[in-house]
Amino acid sequence: MSLQSPNEKQENQKSNKFTDFANKTKSKWGTLSKNQKITTSVVAAVVVIIAGAVIYQGISGNSITSVVSGSNLDVEVNSAEVIIPYDNDDSSTYVAYNITLENKGNKTINFADIQLIGDDGESIASEYIYDTSEKFTVLNVLSSGIRKGKKRTGYLVYKVDPDKSKDYSLEVEYYAQDDNYENETQETSVSLEKVDVTDNRDKIIKLVESYVNQVFLASKSTTISSSSAVAFNPTTDQPQVTTLAKKSDKKSDELTLGNDIDKDKNSYIERFETKVSALFDYYTPSESELDSFVNQYMEANAKRAQISVKVKELYPTTAKVTVSSKVIDISNIDTYDLVRSYLEEATGKSYSSDEAIMQDAEKYIFDGLPNYFGTTSLTTNTSEDDISLALEDDKWSVDSSDSEKNYGYDSLQRSMAGDFFY
Repeated sequence: MSLQSPNEKQENQKSNKFTDFANKTKSKWGTLSKNQKITTSVVAAVVVIIAGAVIYQGISGNSITSVVSGSNLDVEVNSAEVIIPYDNDDSSTYVAYNITLENKGNKTINFADIQLIGDDGESIASEYIYDTSEKFTVLNVLSSGIRKGKKRTGYLVYKVDPDKSKDYSLEVEYYAQDDNYENETQETSVSLEKVDVTDNRDKIIKLVESYVNQVFLASKSTTISSSSAVAFNPTTDQPQVTTLAKKSDKKSDELTLGNDIDKDKNSYIERFETKVSALFDYYTPSESELDSFVNQYMEANAKRAQISVKVKELYPTTAKVTVSSKVIDISNIDTYDLVRSYLEEATGKSYSSDEAIMQDAEKYIFDGLPNYFGTTSLTTNTSEDDISLALEDDKWSVDSSDSEKNYGYDSLQRSMAGDFFY
């Protein structure tokens, strides 16, 4: 049984495309003559009521603190965000509540459970979450208490029903233990104001669309704004998602991209140009000629490519996104047409050597390939490449680092060139 990742499987499938294309072209020339060559018990309860907790688009950093005179436990809700855990099913909605529990008494507090209670009395247990990036962890207060004067802050995750999420309450079941290890029952009910939930699912998609547009589809001579979507096509099997955010067209609500776009674009173009140049044995295209070739390919892809983005994992500060793409497949260009055209044009010409014939023929092939970008077929298989994002200094950045572990981005570069290089 194969344990290869999807990206590794794709890599094996596409690794020989460049070589196959080159060999195919060369074999055609080989048939010509010299002049024709191209993430436990219940004894007391502290009920923290999230009053009228209509889940709407929240303000990042919104903090609501429950403080009751005489209470030995303070509960503070720092933020709440929709997340997408690893191996999540598309029909479920998970919310991560960032809370702070502070022991204001003089005895250790232990917790039996912390649940969400719906307006219909249904209790919702917290979820254990596995984050493949290992950057997100849930608050574990059940296995260890909080000593006097101490506090714990972290995330608790619950699977909620977005259609019934207007009146949730947070129920904390705990007991205080004296020096004789006897439990003292405490009950404290603390009402809270409305807690807003941030939902960045759609925004992450738009951010990645913008990145792909600017890096892989906007040539050096094309201007594409950060909010534009050029070649993106919604897939018919996309699940219907109930968003927990207010609809807003305010540009200030958009996420900010932190990448150096020019640097990432140049990295892609340089890789592409190196492989295009290596296709030929006798003709060496100039830098300007290579720029023109790749620019024409990017511009044609912006019009023809079929690209969609899906959020695979989403946490408060990290995300993993799958970019699915079908782009112009250079290796599908029928070079026989170019061969025939060249032969017609070269008839009667005189060459000083066989090398001169091959240089002229390969230049003809190089110059002619862009003419087929508008009509040649797209890649047969849809590439699915997983890329990672991280939030730092209020900006989300795609991991575009040149690292062996960052194979998802490396594969995305190849996919956006029609698997032409490896």
